[in-house]
Amino acid sequence: MSDTVYVGLGSNEGERENHLVAALSALSRIDAVAVLHCSSLFDSAPVGPPQPRFLNAVVALECGLPPQRLLCILQQIEKDLGRRRDVRWGPRTIDLDILFWEGQVVADPTLQVPHLELHKRRFALEPLAELAPHLRHPVLGMSVKELLGKLAPQDVRRSEATWWPEASYSSNDT
Repeated sequence: MSDTVYVGLGSNEGERENHLVAALSALSRIDAVAVLHCSSLFDSAPVGPPQPRFLNAVVALECGLPPQRLLCILQQIEKDLGRRRDVRWGPRTIDLDILFWEGQVVADPTLQVPHLELHKRRFALEPLAELAPHLRHPVLGMSVKELLGKLAPQDVRRSEATWWPEASYSSNDT
């Protein structure tokens, strides 16, 4: 049994787009996971301490793994790509967050799905809205498009890609 899972990717150290492409490549090599769609890239101001701007995207995955297993794999990919956890909300080569897991709410000490801050973060909602604007937040009861419409303006803008694949959209969600 496979579920659709939406994972947010972000980088604000070094060659940001290269880090996102490397993470996407690693995601595509996970057994029981298939990359379905990729959003455009978005450049955004950081949340937290002063640091460089982020490059963000969202990918839709078809996933046959349990949530905790996928989380462990994502954390290993982060580590393999040079992620350090020195400062909370600090700079990072790569950040991989499970944003939504269709049909599931996960609430345990190490994983919260939907992501607890998703509804506040334009840098995650903008790319997610490209892929699944009508996806409903199972706790808040609103679509991604509605959540995005309620947000105050934030410093997030679409960014040109050099190596990132062209945004691909699910025909079910447009």
